[in-house]
Formats: sequence, C-alpha cells, structure tokens
Amino acid sequence: MDPARLARVGLLVGGALALAILTTAEQARGSAERTTLVLVADRDDDDGDGKPDGAARSLGVAGRRDVIPLELNDKKATLRATSGSEHVRAWDGAILLAMGAPMGDAPSAQGISPGVTDMSVRASSGKSSPLRVEVWGLDWLDAGGARIDPVSDHVSLTRVPPSREAAVDPDAVSVLITAPDTRTALPDLSVESLSAAGIRLDALEHLALVARTCGASTCFGSAPLRLVVDEVDRSHPLALGRSLRAEVGGAVVLRLLGRKQVIRVLGPRATPAGPIGRLRATLRPFVLRMSPGGMPAIGGNDAAAAATVRADLAVASAVWGQCGVSLGDTSTADVRVVDPPAPHLLALGAAAGLPASGGELRFTIDGKATIVVPIAAGASVDSVARDTSQAIIRAGWLAIVSPNARASSSALASVDVLVRRRDNTPASLDTASAMPLSSDYTLTAQIGSVELAGGLEHFGDDDSPTGTLEERTLVKALDDGDPTTIELIIVPYFAGSGRIGESFIASESPSMRNVVLLDRGGVRARRTSLTLAHELGHVLLSMPGHPDDYGEDTPTLLLDSDASDASPFGPKRIPIDECARVLRESGPLARVPLLTAWPVTPLVIR
Repeated sequence: MDPARLARVGLLVGGALALAILTTAEQARGSAERTTLVLVADRDDDDGDGKPDGAARSLGVAGRRDVIPLELNDKKATLRATSGSEHVRAWDGAILLAMGAPMGDAPSAQGISPGVTDMSVRASSGKSSPLRVEVWGLDWLDAGGARIDPVSDHVSLTRVPPSREAAVDPDAVSVLITAPDTRTALPDLSVESLSAAGIRLDALEHLALVARTCGASTCFGSAPLRLVVDEVDRSHPLALGRSLRAEVGGAVVLRLLGRKQVIRVLGPRATPAGPIGRLRATLRPFVLRMSPGGMPAIGGNDAAAAATVRADLAVASAVWGQCGVSLGDTSTADVRVVDPPAPHLLALGAAAGLPASGGELRFTIDGKATIVVPIAAGASVDSVARDTSQAIIRAGWLAIVSPNARASSSALASVDVLVRRRDNTPASLDTASAMPLSSDYTLTAQIGSVELAGGLEHFGDDDSPTGTLEERTLVKALDDGDPTTIELIIVPYFAGSGRIGESFIASESPSMRNVVLLDRGGVRARRTSLTLAHELGHVLLSMPGHPDDYGEDTPTLLLDSDASDASPFGPKRIPIDECARVLRESGPLARVPLLTAWPVTPLVIR
C-alpha cells in the first residue's frame, strides 16, 4: 500500500457514517480532527437473560442492539481512554475487550453510565486520532420518583380515569434523561410503545422536557405519563400529550439522539398479593347458529362472526391488561361457528330433587334403541343416574354423569346424564312412543333441548347456581371437560329482555363452571358496557355479585353492574385489590388455575 495514501477511521455517529480522515501531513502537524460518538447507558435487557446488557460479560446478537460498531480497517488498532473510562466498554463481536487490546474483526463501543470519555484510536502504524464518547442516561421513574430497573422491574397500565392531577395515578411513570455533561440544550426525546408481537402501537414524538439539576450533571425530566388500554383514554383532553396506548407483554421504547432503551409492560408492580407479571387465560369461543345450518348469531356469515368475536376478545384482553392478564394472540383465536346441539341431555331430579318412589325411565337414542331403566323406591338421584349411564353404555353409546349444584328451591341436587355417540358427538334423545319419560312421580326426568328461536332461557335467582335446562344442554355439549379453560358462547339473544351476558363460576357448580354467555347485544355493547370483559371478571374473580350490590356505586369500575359509558369514565377500571384477588382465585397457584404464567420473550426492536 502507498504510504502516502489516507489512513481512515470510520465511526457510526447518530446513525450516519462519519469519517475522520487523517492525512500523513495533518498528523505531522498534530491537527487531527476529533470525532464524537453518542451512546446511551445500556441498562436494558435486549437478549432477555435477566441481566443488564451493560453488565454482561458476553453479548449475543440480541444483546448487541445498543452496541455501536466502530468501522476500522485495521484489526490491530487499539482503543485507549485518557479520561472517563468508567463510562464505556469496547467489544470485538461478542468478546469483551480490555482497553488497549487489538480491536479485531468487529470492534464496537457500549455505553455504561452517563458521562464523557476521551479516547484515542491508535493504528498499527502508530498513528493516533482522538475520539470523544458522550454517554447519555435514560431512566424511568415511578409515581414516587424512584428509578425503575428495566431488567428486574417493569411498567404497568393505568387503572384510573384521566385527571388534571397526574399525582392521582399510582401507575404513572416519567422519563429522566441524564446529560453526559453540564449542557443545557434540551434533547429531542420520543416515546414509542410496541405490542407483545413487537408491532408499533403508539408514539409520543418530541416529548416535553424540563431541565433539572442532578448533582454535577444536568438532567431533563418529563411529566408523568399514562400507559392506557385504548385510543379513547389516550385522547381525552385531561391527559392529552401524556397518554400512550400500550399492551401487556409489549414494551415502551425511549429514543434519544438515534439511540434507544427499552422497558417491558406487565401487570401491576405491587399488589396485596405481590407483583404481577403477565398471565394468560385460555378461552374457547363458540358462535351459535340460530338453527342447524342457519346464520350465526352475529356477523351474517361464519367469517364475519369469527372476526367480530376476535375483535371483542382483543378489547377484553386490553382491559384485563390492567391486572397483567392477557387472552393471547386474539387475532388468531380459534372461533368455532356451531349448530345448536341435539337433545343429548337427560336431567334427573331437576324439580324438587326428591328420592325415587319407584318406577322406570324409558327413552330412545338416535331413534335406534329404546333404553329402559328400572327405578327402585328410595333410590337417590345419583344412583339412578349411574344405573342409566350403565344402560346407555351397554346399548353401545357413551354416557357421562354430570352432577349439578343444588337449586335454591330443591331438596337435593339434580344430576344430568350426557349421551354421546362413539365419535363423541351429542346423540339425540326422545321419549318412547306413548310412554312417559319417567313413571316415578317424585323423581322427575326431562330431556334438554336448545331452541333459540325464542331466545336462550336464562337462569333466575333460584337456578343461578345450576343454570336452566336449556343452558346446561348447550354448555355441556361444548364443554371440553377441562376446568382450567373458559368457554365463551355467543347466542342470538336471551329470552325476555334486559340481559346481554351472564357467567357461571367454579365455586358455585361442579359442572357449569368457568363459562361466559353473551348475546349479540352484549357483543354490540363492546365499548359502552365491555360485556365480555365484565363477565370474564366474574369468572376470574370467582365473584357472583357486583361491588355495587353491597357497597358504593362506582360507575368507572368494570364490575359495576349498571354502568354504560364509552368514555374514559365508563366501566373499564379494575382496582388493585381486584387484581390481587384474580391472582389468588385464578392464578397459577389457585385451586383451579385459570391463569398460567406467560413470561415475555425478547422483542426485535430497531
């Protein structure tokens, strides 16, 4: 190589390639141009190993996202700090370098703490060029002003309505920027939120900052920011400009001078039951047709019905993010459009719940077999149900004995016998010609059917624990037998008027449990009443009533029973005590764990 040719040191500065060109003559005159490199203190955890990237002893590809390449064409060049060495580290790819060691094939620099580091790049020929590294600090502060560690901690969604007084929001967070020196110019900061899939949800550009004194450095702080669940909350004038739509499992990204730092969005940071990360509920959504082969309850066709339910699931998932609960990727939810089930359920003792007086049961299955079951005097409902199931099995079908909770007016609990074909589809039951279903005058028997033309018959005060015969026939046909999943069933409408949704919780019934029923009115009330999120609340909280049934009426609470308001002051808020109850009643350690821990994985953030 011609010794008179230029010696070049290339550095990335602010996303653009800056070349410090040093000629032999300029070096001889000592007039080398100094290059400035801007970094941020790398305190986040891009590779998800549970350690700050700035403290790691080795870095994978993901952990090197905030490490800035030094484009040197000399593998034997060295980097030495003349001052401020505590603020910067040097790397060769994934290998941490000691200051003064050869830079190797993939040299880079990483910010460790705010401050200024003066360095020199020395080529293998002995020629040197100066380098100034400025490291900025980006931090999150909680509502009390304490720093939030982006590795061991997180930020959470707001659970209160917007207010002029930011101090009333315990989940609000603010940004603190620490300058590398005593400069007073305000940097340009933007805040961006990402979904759990890494898709950009929202951004606040040019966030307003105010200069502060931080010891020997200059700091710039923002007003408290609210992380909200929807656009309506984000755009309210009381908190406009300091509200950002976010999602549990996603992240919030601070961008300053072309650099970034990331913190994850999870559940509440502190509750009476402890901090909550991200929890996942498993729902099995169904849409009923009005009749076999007919139109679905919503949407007009199968594809539109599925899309409508997925949109409702997305809204409910966003609302429950206040407690760290997610319904998963709602855009790909398996929504099934199904016919009303055949009359497959035989209900025994559903009226008074009295022991048998003696007689027999007689019914047909699929029009092929007649089943006759003798009933002994004094026999219990349970024993008659077991005898009936054995007779069904002997005839070649499947039978499931399904006990119910006791209705308020019944002496004993009723028992259902579910009849299925060998392929596990519901069989069709009917009475035998000219013969009563039961000849026992105290032990009643009924065949359940689902006839939606007049609306689904819903429970009242007496049968709220067990559901109506029509509800049980519907729900038990779709139940997967797994108590840790939640069945969501959309029907055309409920019989009568005034009801748009209802739920069954595990504590009340051994068979009708963890079920949500909505009609098309409940789906249409998505933004005003948040019916799906409300009914899920009964299941997750294992709470049959409403807070305003026995306490103060608070229209902003999700579980309020009579509020209907699409504004930020509508029924969408979940207090911290209810988040703690959800964790206790339905969390991973609960008796029936409806929620499973769902750890976040690293996001690809550019």
